[in-house]
Order: sequence, then C-alpha cells, then structure tokens
Amino acid sequence: MPTPVPDYQAALTGSVAGLRIGLPQEYFIEGMQPAVESAVRAAVAHLEGMGAEVIPIRLPNTDKALPVYYLVATAEASANLARYDGVRFGHSAGADAMFDNFRQTRGQGFGPEVKRRIMLGAYALSAGYYDAYYLKAQQVRTLIKQDFERAFEQVDLIACPVAPMTAFQIGEKTDDPLAMYLTDIFSVSVNLAGLCGISVPCGFDDDGLPIGLQLIGPHLGEATILCAAHAYEQNTSWHRRKPKL
Repeated sequence: MPTPVPDYQAALTGSVAGLRIGLPQEYFIEGMQPAVESAVRAAVAHLEGMGAEVIPIRLPNTDKALPVYYLVATAEASANLARYDGVRFGHSAGADAMFDNFRQTRGQGFGPEVKRRIMLGAYALSAGYYDAYYLKAQQVRTLIKQDFERAFEQVDLIACPVAPMTAFQIGEKTDDPLAMYLTDIFSVSVNLAGLCGISVPCGFDDDGLPIGLQLIGPHLGEATILCAAHAYEQNTSWHRRKPKL
C-alpha cells in the first residue's frame, strides 16, 4: 500500500483532518503510570478533535519486542564493537604486548553498560546458542514487522506513549538494568520493524516531569509523522513548558 501523501499546507496551518490514527491496545499496559495514560489518551482525543479519525488497532506481538530487541541489539553491539581493539580506532591503552593492549583498551574505553551488552551479545552469538537465541529473535522480529504492516493497511500513523512512566532519577536503576530496559518497551518496536517515529510533549505528571506522545509512521512515512507532530504542536502549548529541575 503506497504511503499517503500528507497535506503539507494543512499541517502548517494546524490541521490533521482526514488522517487515520491507530491506537494500539497493547501499548496501554497494566502498571503504566496513570498520568502517562491519561495524558496520551487526551492527546489522541485532541487530534481527533482536530479532524483525525482514531481507529483501535491490534499489535499482538508487542510483548515480545523487548526481549527480541535486547537479543538483536546486543548481538550487533558485540559484533560492531569488536573493531575497537586499540589498534585502528579510538582509545588505545598503549600496552607493550598486543593482547594486553586489547584487554586494557577495552577495559578502559568501555563503560559498564557497554561491557554488559557486549557480553550478552557474545553469548547470544556463540556456538550452540545462535539458533536458540539470535536466529529465533530474528524470526520473531519478522512477526513484529508484519503486525505493523497489517496495521498500516488500516491507518496512516500510530499514536502511543513513548514510555510507560516519566523519567527516573539519575542512577536510580543502575543496579537493576532489567528494570531500566523495561522503560524501552514502547519504542524498540519502531527500530525492529524499520519504521519512523517521533515524540512530542503532551503533558506533565504530578512531579512536573514531561510526558511524551509517540507518533509512528510506515516505512518512508517521515513526512506524515512530521506534519502530524507539527500540527499537534501548533494546537497545544506543552512544548513551551519546561519541566521542573
């Protein structure tokens, strides 16, 4: 199905009339911060009031996106970061022996999160585990992509939260990386499916922290989401407010 050509002039004057916006049930999960859900639903209602048509949709494999992403992303990190060995790129520890230089360079140059991802990726790609983890993740990635393809046969873009909660304190989840990864649950599907997305402010929680509305478009659908995001900002003032520091 061809990507619809947006009405640029309508977007610049603050209109989304005629746009079909999908609202995925799977993106409003149990445990979501109430302020986030209410702000995002209010933003979608605002877009509907501006002339868009809101259509409930299903993305049934959403719950698999997070584990798939962290298998694929860590495997790619492990493979791609292997080039930073102190010989050709970036930092070098300058040790006398070659293998000592490899170890010291990577020990000094990579932080804890990077090392964690390299180790997870190396494990997923290792002999005996490739088929069970990385290959299976790529197969499920295809299912996630197909969910979006079916959805975009019905709608022009998808509206959903950016994250299930507002920002946490610096260092708050350092000792629990899995809890930190869970905050990515609504954004990683876009990368897995090769889609485009944008986030715009749509509210604040009781602590004065900003809430984001995510607009997801089909492959090569950047013009549609940019116009819709601009139209929404033209009709709201959330982007002019600053969060509490």
